[in-house]
Amino acid sequence: MIKNDPYGDLSDKDFKQISDYIYDNYGILLYPKKKLLVKSRLQKRIKKLNLNTYSEYCKYLLNNEDESVEMIDRISTNKTDFFREVSHFHYLREEILKGYFQDINTNGLKIWSAACSSGQEPYSLAMMLEDISNTKKFNFEIMASDISISMLKTAKTAIYPFALINQIPDNYIKKYLLKSKDNSKAQFRIAPEIRSKTKFFFHNLLADKVKYPYNFDVIFCRNTLIYFDRETQAKVISKLLNKLNNNGLLFLGHSESLINMNLNLEVVYPSVYKKNYK
Repeated sequence: MIKNDPYGDLSDKDFKQISDYIYDNYGILLYPKKKLLVKSRLQKRIKKLNLNTYSEYCKYLLNNEDESVEMIDRISTNKTDFFREVSHFHYLREEILKGYFQDINTNGLKIWSAACSSGQEPYSLAMMLEDISNTKKFNFEIMASDISISMLKTAKTAIYPFALINQIPDNYIKKYLLKSKDNSKAQFRIAPEIRSKTKFFFHNLLADKVKYPYNFDVIFCRNTLIYFDRETQAKVISKLLNKLNNNGLLFLGHSESLINMNLNLEVVYPSVYKKNYK
């Protein structure tokens, strides 16, 4: 429980208005048990806006469209790691080496990391693909998106705490990471050749359009559907598939399922689906 909250109580009515707003605009479900979390994450924003209560902030949010981005930046969950669910990276690597993507040498490989958080997933993909491309000789491009402006800023900067380095394979550490020259800073940065292959942009998965006009060969959207109800999950998957090439691969989190969605998808590996439109 938050003691001595300078902004009073977040009433059930105001919490419902905020949670309804988040659901309607971003598809994220906030159950009543999340009320304390919402309170704690909004405090600094309320202070910066010189407001006095959560009720005042609620009214401000509903009457200022631009506040939506600031609010979701504080409310959204941003859990990620380098090479998270590593079997997916192994699978994609093997499929590329076996020649699954027939036009890869001509057209390159285009990947979208949706809901990329602070960038570990797309940089993990970029390191792996750069390593393969040194022998297989192909171009690739990774687009990465998120709804959190602060996470995208971290991703673009590509500087991470040194404690995360053990998530990265040793051979990639030597090739693609730069240790800070300032010994007082326990951090590393992703190397320029990896950063140059990875572009970041703001995107709401419920939006009708994606910024980039072309389709993708591979889409990673992992551990994101768990925050949506079934109806919203179906909407998001439909929008993702509209941007996925036929026979392209869709990667979801291991705890996520598309059972009973009646989609033209073939399961090719745990939580990996091939778009199969005749």
